[in-house]
Amino acid sequence: MTSAFAPRGMDAGQDETQAASSHFCSALSVQGLVAPVSQEEFLSRHWERKPLIIQRQDPGYYGDLFTLEDFDSAITNGPSYVKTAEATAKKSTKHEGSAAQGLEGLLNDMRGGHTLILDTMQSHAPKLKALCRTLGQETGFRFQTNIYLTPPNGKGFTPHWDNHDVFVLQVLGSKHWKVEKNRRAFPERDANIEEEGREFRGELYEFTLRQGDMVYIPRGFVHAAECGDESSMHITLGIYASTWSDLMGAALRWAVITDENLRHSLPFGFMRDGDEGMTKRVAATLHSMADPAFVAQVLERFREECVKKAPLDITGQVHSYFAGGELTLDTLFGVRPALFFTLRKSEETVVLNVGTRTITFPAFFTEALEFALSRPSYAIRDLPGDLEDDVKIVFIERLLQEAVVVRK
Repeated sequence: MTSAFAPRGMDAGQDETQAASSHFCSALSVQGLVAPVSQEEFLSRHWERKPLIIQRQDPGYYGDLFTLEDFDSAITNGPSYVKTAEATAKKSTKHEGSAAQGLEGLLNDMRGGHTLILDTMQSHAPKLKALCRTLGQETGFRFQTNIYLTPPNGKGFTPHWDNHDVFVLQVLGSKHWKVEKNRRAFPERDANIEEEGREFRGELYEFTLRQGDMVYIPRGFVHAAECGDESSMHITLGIYASTWSDLMGAALRWAVITDENLRHSLPFGFMRDGDEGMTKRVAATLHSMADPAFVAQVLERFREECVKKAPLDITGQVHSYFAGGELTLDTLFGVRPALFFTLRKSEETVVLNVGTRTITFPAFFTEALEFALSRPSYAIRDLPGDLEDDVKIVFIERLLQEAVVVRK
């Protein structure tokens, strides 16, 4: 069942529709996150605007995306630390390493009703890594997963807002939530709520997430959650979006790179003298930055910088390098899943940016490269363009070496 009551001002249970069972792990996507609400409705009515609560009545919706057994294993085999938090005592602790003292402290906190927290688990759990990479490719943004395991009647945090948007995926048990109906702030990336603001104000949405449910909370909405008689484990999927501010900053940086005059000092006495000359100079620079050709260059380079910062996946690359057999025209390949890249085309070359690498091909490879990067499966002989058979094989060998394609 779905109850999208938050943006519509409805009570829980109104405007409900039946959700079909979904194998979320086999079709990771934004649409899968918000189903059965459409992605179009989510983007137009909820994204960065209002919370969305999805109550599916489908405990198996997330499958084995992250299980209690995974959490148990991660305590000693995953991150270098585990955090705990308890709202009533306003206590939070970071237990580091696998030494006895740290693990004993963790067990004491667990028995004392603290929430156990695993940060950045996409760096350790393959399925969460695939989730973040796939959503990153689809949206262009960076995703992070934290895991929260709370005992019965436990409460980890006092009311607060986050400085980034989050999807909360309930994967075990249940938890009762309160979210303010009105946004408290539209925070900058490094902002945090002050201690005196950690209480609820005004009207609230109140709802219970059960296994298979989800809530989307935009940044700046104050919220808190606590368990009843049942324990809870949820994945907080944080989305760190690139903003217009980031793009404008990139435009200014590119202006400085292309105009060395902007690296000169301000005039002597600028704190005391008149501002007419400085105002004209800044206005002229901003006017030149508004040129469409300049903005297009900035956007191209901004996308390339996003690619450099994206997590790189080389799963299977070592095995492929050492154990791969000879390639033939019938050997099957496909683009590496969730590959994050850009292409820059010109009359003479086509440039592939992936990870921190810039790979340049002659322009006659453009059609074959676009084909190879857009198909989940194909035979080498299927590559388009006026290429000889031996050239096709050499071309795919290069893409394989660069971890851009995978053998099927």
